[in-house]
Amino acid sequence: MAYLGIDVSKDTLAVKLLLADGQQEQGEYSNSASGFKKLGRWLKPHQVEGVHVCMEATNIYWEEVAQYLHDQGYKVSVVNPARIKGFAQSQLRRHKTDKVDADVIAQFCQAITPSIWVPPTPEQRKLRALVRHQKALQKTLTQQTNRLATCTEPAVKSSLELIITTLSSEIERLQVQIQAFIDDHPDLKQQFTLLISITGIGPKTAIGLLAEMYDLADYDTARSAAADAGLTPSHYSSGKTVHRKSKLSKMGKSSVRGLLYFPAITALQHNPIIQALKQRLQAQGKAWKVILGAAMRKLVHLAYGVLKNQTPFDPNFLNNPSPST
Repeated sequence: MAYLGIDVSKDTLAVKLLLADGQQEQGEYSNSASGFKKLGRWLKPHQVEGVHVCMEATNIYWEEVAQYLHDQGYKVSVVNPARIKGFAQSQLRRHKTDKVDADVIAQFCQAITPSIWVPPTPEQRKLRALVRHQKALQKTLTQQTNRLATCTEPAVKSSLELIITTLSSEIERLQVQIQAFIDDHPDLKQQFTLLISITGIGPKTAIGLLAEMYDLADYDTARSAAADAGLTPSHYSSGKTVHRKSKLSKMGKSSVRGLLYFPAITALQHNPIIQALKQRLQAQGKAWKVILGAAMRKLVHLAYGVLKNQTPFDPNFLNNPSPST
């Protein structure tokens, strides 16, 4: 078995290949369709015993190359960058370059043998593309609306108004298209229905979770899902004197954290399970930011639970006796 580490950036792929006989090879390719094909041709002679590919989940830049290599029959692992950073520190790595990072990732893959990445289905990929496109248009709409608020030149103001009207119309059209797409696919429809059964998670949040955490039900535990979203607490203490405040690790999918901020506020007001969590934390003297972070994390746990068990949310779960009592 050979191990390939890929350090992914927006434009390039730095690669390091560890061969079964102890030899090593490295290279660099563009992060594009043509670069993927060149990388595939470079790897072909080393497929006799198989190649295990590993890369970090860096923004969205890893997605296309991971899909390509998976489609070519390679074992692909996509890991949280925090794991690679921790491994590098354990190896006393003092330098950080693309080539060094590729080597660290390859060494990590060889030593740890991380779990194999499961790519999204074609339906999940299309949903993700539609949702991200709508989000990009919404960002542009906000920018143009802000410009209009301070614009005094009539000709520019007229142009901005036309742009805003067009963007608003297209965003609404995409929303209808996205919902229709979900309704037309039974698996997506079932997951959507389960997610919106959770008090605090509305249609927009449910769609965002389906797009950005399509594999939510495939995690081993709810905690590991929350960790991948960067919603687990990070503690720092040393000896008797160094005790820093705990905070969210934020080592994971920022898009998911952004989705859950306002739903968590709603859940703190209306979801009985999260209200109970809030009361426990308030009794412990926890700050509002800690409580809000815990609510966001709990929403991921609840979303994981309903999808894993294929059972709608039960707001009275805490009041129901367990089967053993």
